[in-house]
Amino acid sequence: MSLYSPQFVLNIATGSVSFPLAAAGAHALNDALRQIMERLQGAGTQGKKTPQPSVDVNLQQEGLLLNLFCNPNIWPAPHAAKVLFTVKTDVMRVSTEVELPRLLEDLSDYLESL
Repeated sequence: MSLYSPQFVLNIATGSVSFPLAAAGAHALNDALRQIMERLQGAGTQGKKTPQPSVDVNLQQEGLLLNLFCNPNIWPAPHAAKVLFTVKTDVMRVSTEVELPRLLEDLSDYLESL
Protein backbone atom coordinates (compact mmCIF):
# COMPACT_ATOMS: atom_id res chain seq x y z
CA MET A 1 0.00 0.00 0.00
CA SER A 2 1.62 3.25 -1.04
CA LEU A 3 1.77 6.31 1.11
CA TYR A 4 -0.61 8.05 -1.30
CA SER A 5 -3.42 5.48 -1.25
CA PRO A 6 -6.92 6.87 -0.70
CA GLN A 7 -7.64 7.33 3.00
CA PHE A 8 -10.81 5.93 4.53
CA VAL A 9 -11.98 8.23 7.33
CA LEU A 10 -14.00 6.59 10.08
CA ASN A 11 -15.78 9.12 12.26
CA ILE A 12 -16.11 8.05 15.88
CA ALA A 13 -17.68 9.72 18.90
CA THR A 14 -14.47 11.47 19.99
CA GLY A 15 -12.80 12.17 16.64
CA SER A 16 -11.83 10.13 13.62
CA VAL A 17 -9.43 7.46 12.43
CA SER A 18 -8.08 7.42 8.89
CA PHE A 19 -6.13 4.71 7.14
CA PRO A 20 -5.37 3.62 3.57
CA LEU A 21 -8.04 1.30 2.21
CA ALA A 22 -7.90 -0.24 -1.26
CA ALA A 23 -11.06 -0.37 -3.35
CA ALA A 24 -11.23 -4.16 -2.96
CA GLY A 25 -11.02 -3.77 0.83
CA ALA A 26 -13.76 -1.14 0.80
CA HIS A 27 -16.05 -3.44 -1.19
CA ALA A 28 -15.30 -6.36 1.17
CA LEU A 29 -16.12 -4.08 4.13
CA ASN A 30 -19.37 -3.11 2.41
CA ASP A 31 -20.25 -6.81 1.97
CA ALA A 32 -19.56 -7.44 5.67
CA LEU A 33 -21.80 -4.53 6.66
CA ARG A 34 -24.57 -5.88 4.43
CA GLN A 35 -24.24 -9.22 6.22
CA ILE A 36 -24.60 -7.44 9.58
CA MET A 37 -27.70 -5.59 8.31
CA GLU A 38 -29.28 -8.86 7.14
CA ARG A 39 -28.67 -10.46 10.53
CA LEU A 40 -30.09 -7.44 12.34
CA GLN A 41 -33.22 -7.49 10.20
CA GLY A 42 -33.58 -11.25 10.71
CA ALA A 43 -33.31 -10.90 14.48
CA GLY A 44 -36.40 -8.73 14.78
CA THR A 45 -38.80 -9.65 11.99
CA GLN A 46 -42.53 -9.71 12.73
CA GLY A 47 -42.09 -9.02 16.43
CA LYS A 48 -40.67 -12.49 17.05
CA LYS A 49 -36.99 -12.59 17.91
CA THR A 50 -35.08 -15.26 16.04
CA PRO A 51 -31.58 -15.66 17.48
CA GLN A 52 -28.96 -14.81 14.89
CA PRO A 53 -25.28 -15.77 14.93
CA SER A 54 -22.79 -13.00 15.63
CA VAL A 55 -20.88 -11.51 12.73
CA ASP A 56 -17.10 -11.57 13.13
CA VAL A 57 -15.24 -10.55 9.98
CA ASN A 58 -11.51 -10.13 9.40
CA LEU A 59 -10.34 -8.21 6.33
CA GLN A 60 -6.66 -8.05 5.43
CA GLN A 61 -4.69 -6.02 2.98
CA GLU A 62 -1.02 -5.16 2.83
CA GLY A 63 0.05 -4.02 6.30
CA LEU A 64 -3.51 -3.65 7.62
CA LEU A 65 -6.03 -5.84 9.43
CA LEU A 66 -9.64 -4.78 9.95
CA ASN A 67 -11.96 -6.66 12.27
CA LEU A 68 -15.71 -6.12 12.62
CA PHE A 69 -17.78 -7.76 15.33
CA CYS A 70 -21.50 -7.38 15.94
CA ASN A 71 -23.98 -9.41 17.97
CA PRO A 72 -27.30 -8.68 16.22
CA ASN A 73 -29.32 -10.14 19.10
CA ILE A 74 -28.66 -7.23 21.47
CA TRP A 75 -29.81 -4.39 19.20
CA PRO A 76 -33.52 -3.61 18.77
CA ALA A 77 -33.08 -2.27 15.22
CA PRO A 78 -30.33 -1.62 12.65
CA HIS A 79 -30.37 2.14 13.27
CA ALA A 80 -29.52 1.52 16.95
CA ALA A 81 -26.80 -1.09 16.35
CA LYS A 82 -23.13 -0.64 17.09
CA VAL A 83 -20.16 -2.53 15.71
CA LEU A 84 -16.84 -3.22 17.42
CA PHE A 85 -14.34 -2.00 14.83
CA THR A 86 -10.60 -2.76 15.10
CA VAL A 87 -7.84 -1.41 12.86
CA LYS A 88 -4.46 -3.05 13.35
CA THR A 89 -1.09 -2.44 11.72
CA ASP A 90 2.42 -3.52 12.69
CA VAL A 91 2.80 -0.49 14.95
CA MET A 92 -0.68 0.31 16.25
CA ARG A 93 -4.07 -1.07 17.12
CA VAL A 94 -7.28 0.94 17.53
CA SER A 95 -10.50 -0.69 18.75
CA THR A 96 -13.69 1.29 19.17
CA GLU A 97 -17.43 0.88 19.11
CA VAL A 98 -18.97 2.56 16.07
CA GLU A 99 -22.62 3.26 15.35
CA LEU A 100 -23.62 1.13 12.35
CA PRO A 101 -25.40 3.99 10.51
CA ARG A 102 -22.28 6.19 10.91
CA LEU A 103 -20.04 3.44 9.56
CA LEU A 104 -22.36 2.84 6.60
CA GLU A 105 -22.41 6.56 5.80
CA ASP A 106 -18.61 6.92 6.04
CA LEU A 107 -18.09 3.89 3.80
CA SER A 108 -20.67 5.10 1.29
CA ASP A 109 -18.91 8.48 1.09
CA TYR A 110 -15.57 6.74 0.62
CA LEU A 111 -16.84 4.43 -2.13
CA GLU A 112 -18.34 7.41 -3.98
CA SER A 113 -14.95 9.15 -3.87
CA LEU A 114 -13.08 6.24 -5.50
